[in-house]
Amino acid sequence: MTDRPIDVCLTVDVEFTVNNALTQPDREPLGTEWVEGNARGHSQGLGFLLECLERHGLKGTFFTEVFNTYHFGDAPMTAIIRRMQAHGQDVQLHLHPVWLYFKFPAWRQALANEVRPRDVFTDRSAEEIAAWLDDGAGILERLSGTRPIAFRSGNLNVGRVLYAGMRRAGLRLASNIGVGLSEPAEPELRCYAGVQRIDGVTEVPVTTYRAPVPGKRLLLLTATGSAFREMRAVLDAAHRRRVGPVVVLLHPHDFRVALPNGHGGQLQYRPDPVRQSRLERLCAYLAAHPERFRVTTFADAAERWHGTPITDNPLLRGSLGGLGARLIENKVLPGLRGLPQ
Repeated sequence: MTDRPIDVCLTVDVEFTVNNALTQPDREPLGTEWVEGNARGHSQGLGFLLECLERHGLKGTFFTEVFNTYHFGDAPMTAIIRRMQAHGQDVQLHLHPVWLYFKFPAWRQALANEVRPRDVFTDRSAEEIAAWLDDGAGILERLSGTRPIAFRSGNLNVGRVLYAGMRRAGLRLASNIGVGLSEPAEPELRCYAGVQRIDGVTEVPVTTYRAPVPGKRLLLLTATGSAFREMRAVLDAAHRRRVGPVVVLLHPHDFRVALPNGHGGQLQYRPDPVRQSRLERLCAYLAAHPERFRVTTFADAAERWHGTPITDNPLLRGSLGGLGARLIENKVLPGLRGLPQ
């Protein structure tokens, strides 16, 4: 039967940026402004994204980074979480370990013997990872009022040790794998789509697809790197082949452009019309075809996914027309608009 809908999950990584402050003393981390991207009297980042989902009656899962509180305190991310919750969105856990350097007043000395700060999980023990996850889950519960049930690692950095840490911390639902961005070292973790089981954890990877060009280039399903026609082709192929969930990766900062304003390294923001159009068209397409695509969240689908048998791991394919559209949108249109390519 091909008339039953497949699950589609729009996932958003909500995160501040260290802004190279750990390696360049003249830099400072960027918080709320990085997520909001205010321009023309409106938030072109998170605000646009929330309103776009609301316009089309869709919900997403917002994986929210909270180790930034070691630098910014609770208030900035708490305000952002409350906005997302006011829009009825699902808030889950996202962590970038690089923010842990800010726990210590002498963090610059701690970095003295490192070539660059480490922002990974896979060089730690399962016990240390479990402690980090428990810490992060506690912070998110403090900020949001709800303990998370799902986790996504920063940079999609993943290894078997991460799942051992998740199991110890009691987190049994993950979206850590994105082969098109970060290929895991262990071959058994090279999962492209669907529902997988890894050491007792249900993994729902960000969907990776193959570009229709020689060399079988792999791409992550994102509004940054995929034209709408490519996303539609992947969705249609997934429905035809009964592959799901399809997981799309988004960020608030995908939808605005940051440009230096010439004043002490500060930034000014402009909307990114190409990427905003991609999300609008994607949401409209999903909303128009509920008989084919069930847009869901990690919170709503958790029990169903835990009970789903391990699925096949097919590599879906984009389209030539979508590839051409992406090349024009990413390379030609920004230049015409005076935006960075």
